[in-house]
Amino acid sequence: MDNKRIILSIDDSPINNKLIEAYFRKDYNIVSKDGGLEALKWLEVNLPDVILLDVMMPVMDGMDVLEKLQESERLKEIPVIMVTAKTEMETIKAALTKGALDYVKKPIDFTELQSKIMIAFQMNQQKQEISKYKSYFDIHQGMIHAQRIQRSILPDTEHFKRMFPKSFIINLPKHVVSGDFYWINQNFQQKNIGVFDCTGHGVPAAMLTMMGQMELHTIFENGSSIQAGQIFSKLSQKFSRLLNTSSDTFTQYDGMDGAFLSIISQENKIEYVGARRPLILIRKGVEQLRVDQKLLEAKMTNEDFSLFEVPADRFSIGKESEHSEFQTKLITTVPGDRLFIYSDGITDQFGGSQTKRLKKKEFYNKLLNLQSKSINLQKSDFFNWLDEWKENNEQTDDILMVGIEL
Repeated sequence: MDNKRIILSIDDSPINNKLIEAYFRKDYNIVSKDGGLEALKWLEVNLPDVILLDVMMPVMDGMDVLEKLQESERLKEIPVIMVTAKTEMETIKAALTKGALDYVKKPIDFTELQSKIMIAFQMNQQKQEISKYKSYFDIHQGMIHAQRIQRSILPDTEHFKRMFPKSFIINLPKHVVSGDFYWINQNFQQKNIGVFDCTGHGVPAAMLTMMGQMELHTIFENGSSIQAGQIFSKLSQKFSRLLNTSSDTFTQYDGMDGAFLSIISQENKIEYVGARRPLILIRKGVEQLRVDQKLLEAKMTNEDFSLFEVPADRFSIGKESEHSEFQTKLITTVPGDRLFIYSDGITDQFGGSQTKRLKKKEFYNKLLNLQSKSINLQKSDFFNWLDEWKENNEQTDDILMVGIEL
């Protein structure tokens, strides 16, 4: 018996429908309809698990279809993800206001869409379980709104791509809201990027992400110039002050791990500072990397590439490092170097045949073996590999990974 979940794709472009079918047919049953009227007729006797709804369609556009779905008691609880070529926030806001759960922009990033579909299934299951209890249902609805607020303060993916054309982001929260976040900034010829992993996960960790983001914006406001090594010290002092203003000792060790890069391409150098989160640099050929005028040996090599692990400081951002100095490491780069920074949710994930944590060695080996592909194509392969490793195990922690080619 086929127990696959059903995805209904409503799009007037046969090519888009075919791409969605090709990508998802292994794990889901895909039903494609090329118009709103045809889809609504199919929905009279069928119930999908999620609907992918194009905004711009002739006769009946996506907004009209969304309104019809919300008018039906039978259909209104089906999660709807809008697929839009429009980037205006008014269009997106209107769709969310009318009942859409989420949206993706064209051209579709299929790993992003897959993660949003998985979140939609998770949220719908939780919603069904708790809808009988009104107070819990209200909390659930609040969580959805909190997720949207948290996403709204993350850097826009289009802005990220303009800064780093050869790059990818994998962002998989364990719960509706996440304790991991990334941050970007550009000053003159210097591009800054950080990946941060806050204590815990879920709501408590998400509150810490808001603190971290706000403080980073304060540090860099008005285009002020600051050394990479000073950033973590400032964050530690801020976290310590904010979380230790009372006799409550439960929060005194809350904080963040993180990796921060200042990339100065014209000078072929990177300033890196890490709090328990290393930098991975993969370079074609050579087996040594110059870090602070010293040569670092490759952690792992294959016939074409060398993988280097630049270690982080061994303390977190927060109370424990309030009076500590984080070490800034100067790395000499060459065009084509590939940089990877990530949260520990990847290596903490249980899976495999023996249901054990993913070893760093296996993770690095997978990264190294992906380098024959362009970095823009690595995201899908890595995402699918991680999903296969996890198998049927629950996601252990928030997962965030950024890859950039210089």
